Amino acid sequence: MTIDPSAGITRLSRRMAWLVTAAFWLVIPGLALYVILFPGQLPYHGWVAIAGFEPRRLPPLVALAVFAALGAVSLPGLWGLWELKRLFEGYAAGAIFSVAAARRLRHCGYALMVVGAESPLGSLLLSAALSLDLSGRRRSLVISLSSDDLVLLLIGGVLLVIARVMGEAARIAEENAGFI
Repeated sequence: MTIDPSAGITRLSRRMAWLVTAAFWLVIPGLALYVILFPGQLPYHGWVAIAGFEPRRLPPLVALAVFAALGAVSLPGLWGLWELKRLFEGYAAGAIFSVAAARRLRHCGYALMVVGAESPLGSLLLSAALSLDLSGRRRSLVISLSSDDLVLLLIGGVLLVIARVMGEAARIAEENAGFI
């Protein structure tokens, strides 16, 4: 009895596509619930903890601004999750070494790099949103950068190189298939 390795890839890819889809659809409601249910935790968010915001109940306008700030910086991550979902769906359909798979992996790399690079913008937006209702001296604008951001940039770059190699291999395979 022989075991078909592509059957395992198909099964695992279907599961991963389902998990990534679930993560994609949970991000926005999760952000909203986080802002609504745990507003006192926002001052401790890594991006703005240094500013020393006091935990408090957020007025509706501030909560909306915080949600908008967190939502805006989540967009590249959502795009990356969407592309990752499509990548796994392609793998599940048997398109493992294809130009489309390489393109989707490249998009995931770009998304990770943007997520890593946007941390200063995210901290700026979140601190501005949390300061909306505060008086002059208590307002703060924060710009942060951490080693996590650098790691995301690095992993995104690695994915870009792997995607480039996969794309070239897929192109050569398609070219060779034309000779047969």
